[in-house]
Amino acid sequence: MRHHQPDRVVIINDRSERVGGASNLAVLSAELIRERGIPVIYFAGDTIGAAIGTAEMVGVGGQPLVNQGKLTATIGGLYNQAAYDSLRTVIARTDSPGTIYHVHGWSKILSPSIFRALWRVRSRVVLHAHDYFLSCPNGGYANYQSHRVCNLTPMSARCLTTQCDKRGYHEKVWRSTRHLIREHFFPTRYTPANIVIVHQHMHEYFTRAGINAEYIRTIRNPVEPFLHAPPSPAANKPFFFIGRLEPEKGFEDAAKAARLANVPLHVIGDGAGRAVLERDYPEVVLHGWKNKDEIAALVTAARCIVISSRVPEPFGLAAVEAVASGIPVIIPQAALLAREIAELGCGLPFENGNIAALAAAMTRLAGDDAMVRAMSENCLRQRGSMAHTSLSWAEALFELYDEILERAHPGQQAALAG
Repeated sequence: MRHHQPDRVVIINDRSERVGGASNLAVLSAELIRERGIPVIYFAGDTIGAAIGTAEMVGVGGQPLVNQGKLTATIGGLYNQAAYDSLRTVIARTDSPGTIYHVHGWSKILSPSIFRALWRVRSRVVLHAHDYFLSCPNGGYANYQSHRVCNLTPMSARCLTTQCDKRGYHEKVWRSTRHLIREHFFPTRYTPANIVIVHQHMHEYFTRAGINAEYIRTIRNPVEPFLHAPPSPAANKPFFFIGRLEPEKGFEDAAKAARLANVPLHVIGDGAGRAVLERDYPEVVLHGWKNKDEIAALVTAARCIVISSRVPEPFGLAAVEAVASGIPVIIPQAALLAREIAELGCGLPFENGNIAALAAAMTRLAGDDAMVRAMSENCLRQRGSMAHTSLSWAEALFELYDEILERAHPGQQAALAG
């Protein structure tokens, strides 16, 4: 039985629309909370577009940093005065002892300034770690120059002097400065914060950064399968890559490996790398960006889903969607789901960035219908064990809110019990 139901939940996110993983979940959480009859304020860094149910919408009116001028983005990315002023006003106007503040995304528009506004309600703030930005200045525990997983301690001397950023060392310095500003306004190293991680192995990365792990909670993302009817992957030939066509996602590794293994590769996704595939890998079938229903129609022809990211993906949505659909996956060892997928018999792991190893895994699955069939059956048996449904995810959030309000008001439960 819950003793503490929130008076309201303030969802805080860079974007007000579904434009990526964190934003999808921020909007979904607002919808699910409103369905429980709890008032929601959705606070976004951009200009509010469509309404989210009956939630109160508050927009700062900003643009993503990548769409701003260089000087404006440099200054505003470190400290967005408008975001601070607007959030401080919302808190002053609506705060109560039972209000929860749930931060989903802040690095693309809102900036560390929001944490200054949130400091006085810190005990009731939830930081949802959809990525590693709370612990790693570039957000990925990756060296984007070498496209390798980074094993350095974040913000150590070696970290600060290593050029790992996509754009240049000046960007690394800027990101490190932003990290220090965020930690100044909302310290996590010595003072525990309410942090949600999306996979239990993220805990190791956060403790490596020195974050106080006392109130870290694992809540896996909700996932809907691509397919609801059992597929027949063993009857198919094509391998599918699904994701952004950026170097860290390893799209070119997948293309090179498919060529070595002499297997057909289909790519669902878009980005700067599309031109590379069109020029250098004409045998790859490019489908571009597709919505959920379109992806479902395409992957009925999939033998396997290939995840070839060179960074330690914290969750790997496409991998879980594939497993939940009964489609085997090939996944790099550094992905946090890799060990689990291998142990459940749902796919094959390979060494990150090792194209020959990826090609060998493709060759193995291409030539063994019985293995693919067995993996598909394992996937369908395990489909409910790797992620939440929307309803169970909402329940996990409310359990967390209950615990947070109990810590914030420890005497209230005893009074209710008396």
